[in-house]
Amino acid sequence: MKILLIESCEKVIKDEFSSIVHVRNSVIIKNYLKCDLVSHQSEIDAVKNNKYDVIICAYGSPYMKYNSYLEILDNNKNAKIFWLVNDHDVEDNILLRKFVIKHEMQYNMICNNPREGYRGWILRKNIHNKKLHDWIKDWHTINLNAIIFDENVYEKTLGNKDKQNIIYYGTFRKHRIKDMLDYNNSGYYLSSSKKNHEKYTEAGINANFIEKINWAEKEVDLFNFAGLSLKDFFISLYFEDAHTHENFAFMANRFYEGVMNNTLMVYDFNCQQTIEKSGYEIHPMQIVKNGKDLLNLAENLANDKILYRELMDVQQSNVHKIIKERNSVLNTLKEIVYGHIQSGVEKNLCSTTTVQMEAGMGLAEV
Repeated sequence: MKILLIESCEKVIKDEFSSIVHVRNSVIIKNYLKCDLVSHQSEIDAVKNNKYDVIICAYGSPYMKYNSYLEILDNNKNAKIFWLVNDHDVEDNILLRKFVIKHEMQYNMICNNPREGYRGWILRKNIHNKKLHDWIKDWHTINLNAIIFDENVYEKTLGNKDKQNIIYYGTFRKHRIKDMLDYNNSGYYLSSSKKNHEKYTEAGINANFIEKINWAEKEVDLFNFAGLSLKDFFISLYFEDAHTHENFAFMANRFYEGVMNNTLMVYDFNCQQTIEKSGYEIHPMQIVKNGKDLLNLAENLANDKILYRELMDVQQSNVHKIIKERNSVLNTLKEIVYGHIQSGVEKNLCSTTTVQMEAGMGLAEV
């Protein structure tokens, strides 16, 4: 079977350790499925005349040169086409929108959210005399966040000591701001681009802003907090969009990143439902309500190594389950792409669909 993955980042992917999660996912999937990958306009000519059985369009970056890629789909109208996305706020993939308008053909979805858990207003968007919802045929819900877990990173970071400081990292998400404002007095470090620093500041967030953390080995500048990695921090904060509080979409990437970098995760209490449905072990003390709680916890952990070890032991107890989940997700993804799983058909790869959803184990068809 010949498979093409079109990554929408519009950059030539040279480094597997991209700070962009969907790019890292695309590289992992490309290696697992042994498929072709294009991510920049300059790479189109090398594949546009190839015949593919499956084409996977990843994410939906606005920077993508969509018109240039359409020729690939034009030449592969018989291919099974998927949109792969792990973010309920992506409005649609413009390349697929253009494909739908030109050929009036449906495509399929691979997503962290079930159909009913995606943004309703997005699925109700008008696309070529129908709703976006109508152009999506089969909808497959799997935990795409789990596939970034790397046990080699986990093993390398086990011995890290003398960690300091609390970090939250990532792009500006307006639907997290309400929860984040309760932590303004905690002095945590917020790692993101300068453009996002401005957005956070305008939204009222008070934090120590630093450049993006590093996902590959790089010289560290401790004076300017440059080149630091997640493994260098004592605590990593976990916030989620308000939509996710009520619409389970598995644990976020930062959970798997925190565990594999042996940085203690601390969760805002509004994420309680996600934590409970995930099936992972989270110590009650890892859940806090505001900046005051966070600072008290950090002080207690710094002064009580036994307590810190207790919480880390609970967090690390999830590693075997995470690896099992990651492998199950990749296997399920392969089954979907190869056509062995169809929407609405339950397949017992690890367990039943219901159990897998509740335990965060890979497959949930809707």
